[in-house]
Amino acid sequence: MKRIILFLSTLFVVVVVTAQSRFIARGAEPGEFYISCGWYGIYSPSGPGSYDTLRKAVFRISENGKKLSVQYDADYFQEITDSVMYPYYILTDATPGVLYGNVPTTKNSLEHTQLWVSFDYGKNWTFREKNIGANYYYPVNVEGLVYRATLDGIYKSEDYSRNFIIMENITRIGKEPGIDEEEFLDVNGCYPIDPYKFWHTNDLYQTYTEISIGEEYVFGSVSGITPDVFRGGLPGEVYIDSWFPYNDSYFWTYKVSFSADTGQTFRHVYISEPHHTHFTSSIGFMSDREQGVFYIIKYYKVEDTDPWGWHIQLCIDYYRDYGETLVDTYCHDVPKGYVNAIGDISAGSMTVQVYPNPTRGMINVQCLMINVQGVEVFDLMGRKVFEQKAEGRKQKAEWCLDISNLPDGMYFLRIISEQGVVVKKVVKN
Repeated sequence: MKRIILFLSTLFVVVVVTAQSRFIARGAEPGEFYISCGWYGIYSPSGPGSYDTLRKAVFRISENGKKLSVQYDADYFQEITDSVMYPYYILTDATPGVLYGNVPTTKNSLEHTQLWVSFDYGKNWTFREKNIGANYYYPVNVEGLVYRATLDGIYKSEDYSRNFIIMENITRIGKEPGIDEEEFLDVNGCYPIDPYKFWHTNDLYQTYTEISIGEEYVFGSVSGITPDVFRGGLPGEVYIDSWFPYNDSYFWTYKVSFSADTGQTFRHVYISEPHHTHFTSSIGFMSDREQGVFYIIKYYKVEDTDPWGWHIQLCIDYYRDYGETLVDTYCHDVPKGYVNAIGDISAGSMTVQVYPNPTRGMINVQCLMINVQGVEVFDLMGRKVFEQKAEGRKQKAEWCLDISNLPDGMYFLRIISEQGVVVKKVVKN
């Protein structure tokens, strides 16, 4: 019989100290988020602790938790190089289908940081850069805008992290990007020595407000996991998660607090059952772009017997009305060979044909979908080199694109609709 265990492992922790270091990311579309975590493992004959196979994956969760797709996976034991993206910290901006991968590595006993970008919901990845030391990336709520924080200063990119320029007189950045371009949220402290405070800025900390938070809303850390802060769906909305002692030091309760007035006042919107400290990393949180919607994500390890090992199960509580309504709980069992094809990002009944391919310059794009919004063309460096908009609601949409002025090579076509984004490769020669 299979056993399901709520587990703690550094491979799967979700609630972490900074927004750029989360293994879960809010999507650019309502009802969507991404998770980077262990997928499945197969033990060697020596048993647990020694593996023949161990995989990590990028999962896309859509329809408010109802659907899960495996977008990308990789070997946990592989050598991390510049040629294969390893799922680690996942980040997003406001562009549908765009993800960033922040991958810390060690080489020659020195810490390095890689940055990758995907334009098709995490299926294919383009290497951006590798820097010595810990580099922290903050895609914000603007298409293509990314900040990079280093010991040398704060850098800014407006072209999907292709080029960064240093920002003069900016020395600090917060944990969580807000709704506006230069808005950041932060929470830090350590009871009882330093009570927690909420920080807010609209101009990259050239000016900011600092507000003390009551101990009933933010207490502290369990096993090194500290409170985190999340923006809500409307300006001024803030969520903070934290752990609280329950009766004795071996049991803790996970709580999420909410503020509608930029941290001036808070109230609890979620309180978990008491958990033993051994299980504290089994619960994660993410707010949605839609106001009043958030998710509680619970991670389980399901034991397999043939072959002996385990696979992941994710259960997602979908809340509306700021925690007043638990709409549903969706549980996804994701064993090896999960039926959803890796990288299957087709949007419902959307059918797209691109021809001729390869092409000398003229491309016909034929789509059968609702409300086609446009077509974008990106090169392998992630630069948008062509764009054409569509107007009105159409049951059938056709374009004839002329890319004859572009250099020969491979390009990505992003066909955008209400139902989602489809990405097609095209070769010009």
